[in-house]
Parts: sequence; C-alpha cells; structure tokens
Amino acid sequence: MICPKDFKGSVRENEPFAGLTSWRIGGPACFLIEPESERDLAALAVHLKREGACYRILGGGTNLLVDDGGVKTAVLRLSSPLFTGMTFRAETAELGAGLPLKKFVAAAMKQGLCGFEHLAGIPGSVGGAVVMNAGKGREGGSISDIIDGVRVMDYCGRSSELPRRSIKFSYRASGLDDLIVLSVKVKLAAAADMAAVRKRVKDYAVYRTQTQDFTRPSAGCVFKNPDGDSAGRMLDACGLKGRRCGGAVFSRRHANFILNMGGASCADVLSLMDTAVSSVKERFGTILEPEVKLWR
Repeated sequence: MICPKDFKGSVRENEPFAGLTSWRIGGPACFLIEPESERDLAALAVHLKREGACYRILGGGTNLLVDDGGVKTAVLRLSSPLFTGMTFRAETAELGAGLPLKKFVAAAMKQGLCGFEHLAGIPGSVGGAVVMNAGKGREGGSISDIIDGVRVMDYCGRSSELPRRSIKFSYRASGLDDLIVLSVKVKLAAAADMAAVRKRVKDYAVYRTQTQDFTRPSAGCVFKNPDGDSAGRMLDACGLKGRRCGGAVFSRRHANFILNMGGASCADVLSLMDTAVSSVKERFGTILEPEVKLWR
C-alpha cells in the first residue's frame, strides 16, 4: 500500500507529467499523492520510509523536465488548501508552499505593502521559488531578500522552523533540496506610494513579457547564467536561435528558452541542451549549468 490506512489526501496512479509541468512534457508519475494536511504529510513520509519507497516533491512544475518514460517513484504535491493559503499580519506574511507566486504578489499589493515587486511575472509556487531562490538572477533581487524564515519537514516526517540566517541562499540555490518546504514567512514593508509599487510590479511583468518567450510551453531559462555573462547571449552568439529537434526549438526571442512547438519529447529537449553545452564550450570555453531539473 502506497499510503497509510488513515491517509486523507488524494492518490492518482499513472498521472501524465504533460499535465503537471509548464513544458507539457513527460511520461507518467507512478503515483501522484496530494496530502490534505501537515499531519497527513508527516504520516505519509514515515510510511514511505518504512516501506523503503522513494518519493519526490513537485512544486508548480515550471522548472522541470521529466523523462519520456516518466518516473517510477511516488510524487508528492502540496496542493490542498492547507498548503496553498496565506496570512498577513501587519508587514509580515506566512505563505503556504503550494501557493502560486503570482497570487502572493497580487495579495501583497492589495495589503498596501512593498518589497516583493521583483517577483512579479515569475511563475511557479512559493515553495519551488524558495528552493531555487527564484528572482532576477545574479544581479540581485531574489525571493531570499524578503524571507524571514522557512518551515520545513525532513523525509522522516519531522518538521522544524529555519531562520533566514541558517539558510545558505545563493544564485538559484538554497540548500533546501533535501527537505520539504511547508511554508514561508516573508518580511515586507508598508508602502508610502502604492502607485509607485503598482508601476514597479507592472514594469517587472512587462519586462519579462518583452524579453522572454511565453508564446509556447517552456520551462523558462534552461541554463544558469555564468559569472559575468548571460547564457542567452552566449547561445545567441553560437547561432542557436531557431535550432530545432523534433518538437522542441530554441526561441528566436530568447535563446535560453526551449519551446515545445507541439509534441516535443524529453529526448528532443535533451538533444538541444547537449548541442547548447557543446557549442558554448567550444566557442567560449565555458560549461553551461542547467537551471532546469531533470527527473528520470
């Protein structure tokens, strides 16, 4: 039995990842499990450990490439109301890990707060954004800038509170990959000029729309930016814009985006990624590091 007897969440077998990720690519999840509560999750973690069963945590699926054959492990997603809520207290907010980041941005504006504007236009869930320290990139402006603490659970079902100072945030990393993010506390500020806040939010969202490619399913930027350079610029210099393999193609607008033009496979994307790595290494002597996660 994949779940304990008193499990109150939902379980679906052979759930296609094509409907769970922004790339719309991937075979089935052996089991997609959605716990109802933190207690449900803890009991499930203990049960799976006792059974020797491996599992993975799925966020918003916006930074993920899944093998065409799917994954044989259980996949847990924190999508119940208890994991997707948010509570504001003065200038502090507590956000469920499964909450879409865009809902937090909209709610923070309604609360008359500021300090979150650089997160406007970023897809995915709060938990996923924390784990990968989503934001503007090496130039600064990441979600870690506003984090006050993170509530996590280990794979044995034990939960704890981590203060910001104990988390080793860096460019597109947090050191939390081996933990389950449950909720996040963020510290904002009262806005003196809400018109200016709304303008900054709009400007960030417009900038991302104008410079990135959302015309087809993708996972956003495929590679991390090397120190002092841009992966997109390097890929463009290698002449990769428009390069295609099967149903996958390098965007003509932003070379660090690989688009699913319809029917793209994981193998198609990996072929383009291999081409990108070898081309950039040959021309610049730099080895690009993937920003997207690969599940097999």
